[in-house]
Amino acid sequence: MNKRNKKGFTLVELVVVIAIIGVLAAILIPTMMNYVKKSRLRTANSNAKLVFNTAKTVATDQVADGEAAHDFTVSGKPNELVGKATDNYEKKVYEEIARVMKENGDGSGMIALTIDEKTYIGYAQWTATAATEGQSGLLIGQYPDAPKDYDQAETIKFGTKFTP
Repeated sequence: MNKRNKKGFTLVELVVVIAIIGVLAAILIPTMMNYVKKSRLRTANSNAKLVFNTAKTVATDQVADGEAAHDFTVSGKPNELVGKATDNYEKKVYEEIARVMKENGDGSGMIALTIDEKTYIGYAQWTATAATEGQSGLLIGQYPDAPKDYDQAETIKFGTKFTP
C-alpha cells in the first residue's frame, strides 16, 4: 500500500485563479486611474482657490490700510514672486502667497494671478509642474471657473483665464 499525501493546488485551479485576477485587474485599473486623475484635478483646483483667497485677503487688507492698489498680473513660482514685486503692495501679496503655499508642501508649483485696483481678482491658476506663459497640455487648476474634468484642465493655457 503506497499512499501519497497530496498537498497543493492543481494546475487548473491555479490557471482559474490567475484568470480571475486578470479580469478584475482589467476592470479596476482604468477605474483607479480615473480616480487618480480626478484627485489631481481637485488638488490643482484647491490650490488655485487657496492662491485666489490669499491674494484677495491680503490685497483687501492692504487697501484698507491705505496702501495704493493697482492692476497687476503675475506668474511664476510662489517663492520667486517676491523678487518680481514692483512695490510694497505687490510684495506683501506675493509674500503671503509664498508663505501659504510653502505650508502646502515643498515644490508648491507655479501660479498665475491677475488682480485689478479694486482688489478684484480675475482668476488664479495653479499647476504642479514648471510652466511658461501660454503653455497648454499641463494639468492646470483655476479658481473661479474651475475646470470640471481632467481633459478640460489640460486644454487651459497657463496665464490665460479659462472660461468653461
